[in-house]
Amino acid sequence: MNAKITNDADKLSYIKSARRLSELLVRRGAYEGALKVALPAWQSLPDSAKENVKDKAILLSTIGTCQLNTNQKKQAMESYEKSYNYFKELVNADSTSRTTNDALTSVEDIVRNLLNAEAYEEAVPWVARVDTLKDLLMLGEHDPAELPILDRKNADAFLYKARLLQGLNQPELASKAYEDFLNTEYGGTAQGRIAANSYLMHAKRFSEAATNFNKLDEVLSEQGTEMTLDNIHNYMIPKLKANAEAGRRDSVVSLAVNMCDVLDSAIYHNKSDEAAELATIYGIEQKETEIANQKARIAESEADLSNQRLISLGVVITLLLVFFSIYVFKRRQHENQLQDANTKLEHANSELEEKNKDLTIAREKAEEASKMKTNFIMQISHEIRTPLNAVCGFSQVITMPGMTFSEEEMSEMNNGIVENTERITGLVNKMLELSDVANESSIEKTDQVEAKQIADAAIMKSGIEYATHLHFQIYVDHNLIGQPFASNLEQATRALSLLLDNAMKFTHPAEAAVKVAGGIDKIEKASLQVVPQDDKVAFIVTDSGIGIPPEESEHIFDEFVQLDDYYDGTGIGLTIARSIARRLGGDIVLDTSYSSGAKFVFTVKKD
Repeated sequence: MNAKITNDADKLSYIKSARRLSELLVRRGAYEGALKVALPAWQSLPDSAKENVKDKAILLSTIGTCQLNTNQKKQAMESYEKSYNYFKELVNADSTSRTTNDALTSVEDIVRNLLNAEAYEEAVPWVARVDTLKDLLMLGEHDPAELPILDRKNADAFLYKARLLQGLNQPELASKAYEDFLNTEYGGTAQGRIAANSYLMHAKRFSEAATNFNKLDEVLSEQGTEMTLDNIHNYMIPKLKANAEAGRRDSVVSLAVNMCDVLDSAIYHNKSDEAAELATIYGIEQKETEIANQKARIAESEADLSNQRLISLGVVITLLLVFFSIYVFKRRQHENQLQDANTKLEHANSELEEKNKDLTIAREKAEEASKMKTNFIMQISHEIRTPLNAVCGFSQVITMPGMTFSEEEMSEMNNGIVENTERITGLVNKMLELSDVANESSIEKTDQVEAKQIADAAIMKSGIEYATHLHFQIYVDHNLIGQPFASNLEQATRALSLLLDNAMKFTHPAEAAVKVAGGIDKIEKASLQVVPQDDKVAFIVTDSGIGIPPEESEHIFDEFVQLDDYYDGTGIGLTIARSIARRLGGDIVLDTSYSSGAKFVFTVKKD
């Protein structure tokens, strides 16, 4: 992608590569990275080039998806509309089934993105466009091999209508569209039933969704799908939720046990090939190659030096009797050369020692990083097993023969299953979110918010007001009341809620402390101060917990760092929070002058 473009062939190759790379990044959820690849590629395409119309259409659709998922809905709709116009141009020029299918596939992707973003009003004309293109595709005679594909397109169109009508609060019409879906051949297949759950879950028809999910293993096996973290998030967790909401306790127990089995392998798979990754990060292989080359050069230098000695000695012996004066001159010249060679050799040895030191440091860092990642894998396994064990425990109690429970007890146990299922979902989302930490691009500030609005949203998200082990207070400077500024409410709330979560966790007694003391009744304190600070707003989170040593003030923001192994956690919360703060034009720092617990200062720039 960084190669110099010198001709039309290079440019065509660049456009195709950028298009495919941006589509791959979108599938991975790296929307900002995909936008950086797709935008320059689209801008480099000339308006007059007819052969690039399809590339323009696909790139614009990708750009629209990135904008939709980075809070730029208006720009996303404009990009989608331009993409559709290019596809219309292609279909008008060539109405073959292949061109029409390309346009339909792109419009279907746009519909799915809008429905997933719950942009139902915006999705209305796009669902109609799916019908138009689908009807155009089905015109004329078709090869028998194409009929299942056409049936699938027809079924998908009914399912999009059901999702849209449900989102527009028209459940009766949505149910009718769903019945039309079921009447298609694809709607009766196992794969079709799994696809139908996108509507059933939104319509809260959990019992039907749970029944459809019984076909999940069969569908994943046929598709050869591996159980990665993404697929656990997309399939297994919704399946667990559907069965829990449907009251199928035996299935919940079985699913919980199965998730225990697959999560370890999925986490390990997600963190595999650490040695290769660390070699890339620290350049170990490159350093070893440089050292080997350096040794070869030293050996060649020593060989050259030996040859020079032999040649010089032969010349001296041959000319000694005849040219004694020349011998003296040559000897002195040779001594100078020898001194230069020795100097070079000493310099080469010095460089080799430095490179060996660098290699030692790199290996130590690699070992430390490997240990941290191993601890992270063990910790996240523990974090996920805890709610899984809770789900299993509740479910096993409910299904014990001869046991009877009051309505209140049943409600409490059902709530426990649902809450712990949501906790698992949150942990998986947090792990996926870690992939965005290295992103240094600015976050779009499309919201006009007040500082108190951010504070209230973060307090609600963290639940710190309802923590029974501490007393929480909030103070907002009166100069900030009624003073909105441009920011990103969702991301600012996310960063602040992570700091409040931290305060809740480390004011609570650790597991080891509870075991030793047999229970601790001390009421801790935590507070949130919101004050102006030059051109920024400062959110100051203070707690009376275990505190952080000053020498660890920067180390705690590294990935997977946990200073106390007796506390639960993944070691990535502060990493994510600081990444968000810096991309908002601010920062998060630890106030090392505070000694009665921990004090974090989160600043957001006012634009």
